Amino acid sequence: MKLAAIVLAAGFGKRMKSSMPKVLHTVLGRPILKYVLDAVSALSPLQTVVVVGYGAEEVKSSLGLHGIKYAYQKKRLGTGHAAACARTELSKFKGNVLILNGDFPLITSKSLKRFLGAHEKSGSKISVLTAMVDDPSGYGRVVIDKARNLERIVEEKDASAEQRKIKEINSGTYIVSSDILWPLLKGIKPENKQKEYYLTDIIEIARKRKFTVSAVRVSDSTEILGINDRVELSQIEAIMRTRVNERVMNSGVTLIDPGLTHISSDAVIGRDAVIYPGTHVYGQTRIGRESIIGPNVWIKDSTIGNGVTVRSSCYITGASVGDGVTVGPFAHLRPEARILKGAKVGNFVEIKKSTVGPGSKVSHLSYIGDATLGKDVNIGAGTITCNYDGINKHKTEIADKVFIGSDTMLVAPVKVGKGAVTGAGSTITKDVPEGALAIGRARQTVIENWQQKTSEKASKNKSTANSKSKSSTRNKTTSGKSARGKK
Repeated sequence: MKLAAIVLAAGFGKRMKSSMPKVLHTVLGRPILKYVLDAVSALSPLQTVVVVGYGAEEVKSSLGLHGIKYAYQKKRLGTGHAAACARTELSKFKGNVLILNGDFPLITSKSLKRFLGAHEKSGSKISVLTAMVDDPSGYGRVVIDKARNLERIVEEKDASAEQRKIKEINSGTYIVSSDILWPLLKGIKPENKQKEYYLTDIIEIARKRKFTVSAVRVSDSTEILGINDRVELSQIEAIMRTRVNERVMNSGVTLIDPGLTHISSDAVIGRDAVIYPGTHVYGQTRIGRESIIGPNVWIKDSTIGNGVTVRSSCYITGASVGDGVTVGPFAHLRPEARILKGAKVGNFVEIKKSTVGPGSKVSHLSYIGDATLGKDVNIGAGTITCNYDGINKHKTEIADKVFIGSDTMLVAPVKVGKGAVTGAGSTITKDVPEGALAIGRARQTVIENWQQKTSEKASKNKSTANSKSKSSTRNKTTSGKSARGKK
């Protein structure tokens, strides 16, 4: 049976108290909505429609996904109205339609596949994914008849005292045959306290029209937990962190303290790697075998090779680090930094859009930007590539086996030839030939006995000042006596 999907992501998320659309808040560095779309994608639907509303353009630009269509809900009139907004995009589709919310990132593709399989096996026109929970507060209750057929779903605010005791809840996930979906949605009336069109009402309408409705209970109730506020967001993140960290550890990675280690679900870490506490690994990051990371390291969308050591308090984004490299502590690798095999980036070093060649060392207190370093280059402490002239960025090219003296300013564009040396404290503004020594310092001036002359001058000035002070005092005294004498 063919499958299409509708993901409801138009809500404002009032209780989040945020200007950002709720579905774009992140769990382990990824938008909530992306988790849902990943789970849906595993079912290989022919079409996926995301219903957007508040912050629609922001949602679209943040997803950056191909093969997704969007439907716009201009007025937020409830979940039933939101689902109906997808009709134009799915007007020609024939098959099963999966409808689910965009704010429950713990749902897995495994559970959705099981749900779809149970629906097809039952022969029902509608199936609802449900869960048993200890505390059903805030969720719609599932009302089931004696034959275990689903009668209706009652929202908590519309439920009676007896219905609120029910612990089987609606997940907000449905599979509906396309031939009845649109007539059912059209039949919804806003006859509730909120005056909204509830998607849950299609169950009662379907039952009145003699359609069988199946309830499929999910095995892990945490999968259907939604997010309404920041507290629930943190709770979901804790569950996701445990899930991901257990998967990582079971793959052969050591996490010294899993509770203080944050790893994105799409990151990959090689066997026998060791991750110390306070480390965050986000995005499309790949860390190789036997690498040691942390503590207190941030890595996002970067590739880390085998046998790499990233020491304490480093920040790495959009960078590539080769096998056997040592980074840090307190190093910053910015986008397009490429650190090749066996190189070293030391403490308080920043590298941006540059290649550091095999075996080269940038050991401390340096900035390397828009530069290419060859093999076995040594960069002295305090070196800066002056790459920006106020308008354009310029390249610095340093060939193999170059020795850059401490506190060298390389004013780009500039090239330093193979085996060349720059003197400490130099400002290099012209190309340096292969094997040459370049020194660009201000001429040193030495004044002999400076300290003695300075002391003598200070003493003389002090003596002069004291003499003037005494003379002034005597003049004031004489003036006073004269005045009294006249009186």
